[in-house]
Amino acid sequence: MLLKSVIRPLLRHVYPWLDGTPQQESLPLPADYAFQPYHQAKHVGWSHYGVMIPELPAPHQFFSLMSMLGASGALAFDTDHALQDTPRNNATAVTGTAATHPAHFGAYSIPRDCYFAEDGSHIQFGQDIILTGRYPNYRLQVSRPDFCCDIAISVTDKVTWFVKLPVYDHLSLLATYQGTVSDQGQVQAVSGLCTFEHAACISPYLWHDRPLPNHLKAPVDFFTYQIINLDDQTQLLLNDTRLCDEKIVSKAFVRGLAQYSHSYAAEFEVLAYQPHEAVSPDGVHMRLPLACRWVIYDQGRSIAVINATVDTPMTYGLSSGYVGGYRYTGQYQHQAIQGRGYIEYIDRRVNA
Repeated sequence: MLLKSVIRPLLRHVYPWLDGTPQQESLPLPADYAFQPYHQAKHVGWSHYGVMIPELPAPHQFFSLMSMLGASGALAFDTDHALQDTPRNNATAVTGTAATHPAHFGAYSIPRDCYFAEDGSHIQFGQDIILTGRYPNYRLQVSRPDFCCDIAISVTDKVTWFVKLPVYDHLSLLATYQGTVSDQGQVQAVSGLCTFEHAACISPYLWHDRPLPNHLKAPVDFFTYQIINLDDQTQLLLNDTRLCDEKIVSKAFVRGLAQYSHSYAAEFEVLAYQPHEAVSPDGVHMRLPLACRWVIYDQGRSIAVINATVDTPMTYGLSSGYVGGYRYTGQYQHQAIQGRGYIEYIDRRVNA
């Protein structure tokens, strides 16, 4: 309770003063933004590359690549049991589709297993995940037993800033993709809208490159990130992040091929949990959603309601949480909507 009493005023008064995301609203990606891995940089403790596709044909349903280069020092995002090296020299990646469950998660020693070009033009985890190219054109190749993915990604300048602080940048870019996915030798051509993501942040491992006990980690204890393609031009991002169960961010972001990102207030609620708790490889029990709801507001007026039902396995490896897909129904700007979405979910709250 003491920690929460300290966190609450910091989030309400200090964080808004430091937050640079409002100034980036509806603006294009800065021309000088560097998509670098920053491995062993003196001012960056971890970085992130991500590619997410919210809807694919069956049996895949969605695609996720969410990688961490280094470690964050945050409760929700550290995976100490998977360390292959020191925290700064460790990398993890969750990648796959509903068809590849449960084999999504991989952990790597950066010096032994990875190659990260300093300019970000070649990011490689072992022999199974290779991201190459420079903004705005990339190629992602994933090769694992019984699953392959080879897609070309064209990244737009339609940027959404989740975090922009003096010590932490985290952004997502609207992108299009075209290529193939294959499972058990069955090859499917795929194309559509996706996201391309990058982050870079300070961490305590810059000064102490050894695992921290949980009580010394930043108490980020809840995180969900969800993606919906409203149509073939427009994408909706949804994020709820909490520190000691106090909201840092609870927003919706709408962007399109012809429109820059605009944010709205949003409220997330779990309506029903799955009947059995998930248990991670390190023994952490977590309740996962079966049904959930978002309500999106514009100046206090509801403009969207989205009801989602998770209908794929939730697979471990999204940091200390899980990734999956859902079907949804609802309304957006007085129009009925339905389709498929992508969900990342971590709940490390003590009383969750």
